[in-house]
Amino acid sequence: MTAPARGTRPRNRRELLRAAAADLFAKHGYANVSMADVAAAVNVGPSAVYHHYAGKAELLYDAIDGALERTASGLPATAAAELPEVAGILAADILDNRALGVLWQRESGNLGKAERGQLGKKFVRINRWLTAELSTRRPELSTDQAELLAVCALQAMTSVAFHHLSLARGQYERLLADLATRVMLMDPPPAGTEPRARRKVALTRADEIIDAAIALFARRGYADVSTDDIGAVVGIAGPSIYNHFASKHDILVAGMLRGHDQLQESLRVARAEGIGPADVLRRLSDSYVDLTLDQTDLIGAMITESVHLRGEAGSQVRDVQRAYIQDWVAIARAHNSTDSPTVARIKVQAAQMMANDVARASRLRRIPRLRTTVREAAWLLCSSSERRPE
Repeated sequence: MTAPARGTRPRNRRELLRAAAADLFAKHGYANVSMADVAAAVNVGPSAVYHHYAGKAELLYDAIDGALERTASGLPATAAAELPEVAGILAADILDNRALGVLWQRESGNLGKAERGQLGKKFVRINRWLTAELSTRRPELSTDQAELLAVCALQAMTSVAFHHLSLARGQYERLLADLATRVMLMDPPPAGTEPRARRKVALTRADEIIDAAIALFARRGYADVSTDDIGAVVGIAGPSIYNHFASKHDILVAGMLRGHDQLQESLRVARAEGIGPADVLRRLSDSYVDLTLDQTDLIGAMITESVHLRGEAGSQVRDVQRAYIQDWVAIARAHNSTDSPTVARIKVQAAQMMANDVARASRLRRIPRLRTTVREAAWLLCSSSERRPE
């Protein structure tokens, strides 16, 4: 959307401000964007922004709410469409509202509890619609099974919010719709197939500090957590933390790097023990799902708080993140050599973000065989070959 000339008063200024804010929050993070930045993007003075919004949080709420309303209004009211057509409608809408996923998953924690709850109800409405569509077409599924498969499919598609990869529009819609359809059509795992959860035990005081900090960051946000808060959880005075870390930022970096160390170890094991590309890829996707479910706070912080990384340490974390994704993409392409690097990466990130989002949805924990289902969905997303138009 092109900014109007300075000094003009377009009738859609609120819409322009909302669109600019959504773009800036998605690219740079809520904490790193000011009202003046939003004003500059629309070529107006800051006072013009405050004419429409009382503050930045209200602007964030409106950006998310507007995208949700556009998605909800595009949902078809008929049950005549087949699942691939339903997925195609959602894929087109998600690409039109691409920033929505990252605004909700990463930035909505900056809103008050009541505001986040209001937006959450609209997300639930979309999830329930897709669950109902799936249940109608697959009556053999229990309500829980239909809900889980619907959430997995929807979150796989909204993963496009977390990257800027590009394909021709028609190809992109077909790819996302195909991935979602594969998940919605998968058979639920049989009873007795659920692996056990694994918990990592803190071995040192530094480990305890990292664990406490990451949990607080994930639940309350990095900016709202002090060293005194972290110390209280560990059972030490806040200043004692500086015996182990130079700053709160260093704790965040250490937590992020420790998470990536675990991912790298699972990658090493998959390569060492896997027999052929398919087996390596399966082991890798399974291990990633296990990490998301076993260490939800860590995954949550890696998603929501990475915007606070700065300096050389922040660059190091981002380099490690990119290298891990590139390694996974290389393994996926060894399994499916016909996929382009872009298509393979879209599929890998769909599997990762689907697992991340499902793990952080506490309401889904009640569903039987959750882990096995998410493992299978992740495998389908990253291993399937792209279907070409006939």
